[in-house]
Amino acid sequence: MVKIFRFIFSFFLLYLTVVNAQNITISASTDTSVYKVGDYINYQLELHYDKNVHVILPPVKDSITVLEFIQELPAEKKEGNSKIIEKHNYIFSKYDSSQVTIPSLKVFYSIGNDTLKKFLSTIPITIIVKTLPVDKQNEIKDIKAPLRLPLNWWFMALIAACVLLILTASFFGYRYYRKKKLNKGSIIPEKILPPYEIALNNLKILEEKKLWQQGKVKEFHSEITEIIRKYFEERFNFSALEMTSAEIIGVLSSLEEGKKVLDLSNDFFTNADLVKFAKFQPLTKVNEEMMKQAYKIVNVTIPAVDMDSKDEDQNVR
Repeated sequence: MVKIFRFIFSFFLLYLTVVNAQNITISASTDTSVYKVGDYINYQLELHYDKNVHVILPPVKDSITVLEFIQELPAEKKEGNSKIIEKHNYIFSKYDSSQVTIPSLKVFYSIGNDTLKKFLSTIPITIIVKTLPVDKQNEIKDIKAPLRLPLNWWFMALIAACVLLILTASFFGYRYYRKKKLNKGSIIPEKILPPYEIALNNLKILEEKKLWQQGKVKEFHSEITEIIRKYFEERFNFSALEMTSAEIIGVLSSLEEGKKVLDLSNDFFTNADLVKFAKFQPLTKVNEEMMKQAYKIVNVTIPAVDMDSKDEDQNVR
């Protein structure tokens, strides 16, 4: 009967300490008074104060050194007509058995515009941390004896089948890999076109679109300048697509091959910029001249080696 009474008393006992002032009330509590080693100890600070009171919380984590700090939970705050209620919860633990007294904490506060700080102190809380009972009379042994599995021929057959399947798959995989490796030498590599061929092909495609003939003058000038910019970028290895027309002309003037088309390129980009940025409406002959200039820029700057190959191809045809 005494044990039952103690259990009920320990379960419902809540260490609650309350300190009152005229404008503020504070209390400190734990969820119970008896814990086992390693249990979470929930420590709560609860404050009730008027709205004109300014509260400074104590450093709970650093103040309670008799316990191991685990975590600070999100604070709860409720406001009424004239009162504010705050609840601050902290989780601690203890890893050896003993009777522990959580020390008193000071909560500082001031009222209204008064700079004078006052404080209230919580009353210390004593808790008991116990270890698990150990029966020293019995020997230490496993929780459960090792399990012996009977030999299952169906299980062994399944393992053998899986091994055979893996070996078969590995064999055919190796044959496929070897066959693919042998056939790799017979694959004809894709021909990489030189920049001038790409540019001439793109100019021919653009010419067949007949954009400016359909009234799409701005689109025509944007595409033709992009073809030449990309050609310059790949032919002379500089970032022509990201440069202004004036910057491109400046780079061409510093290149021996670029000087061949310096004036031609300057006229070409000037006409294109007038259409794109100044809303200039060129005559038909200007659009035709732009196409001729583009072809000429590419043909004049074809490298000598590629030019010889081009002439040989034309003679064969």
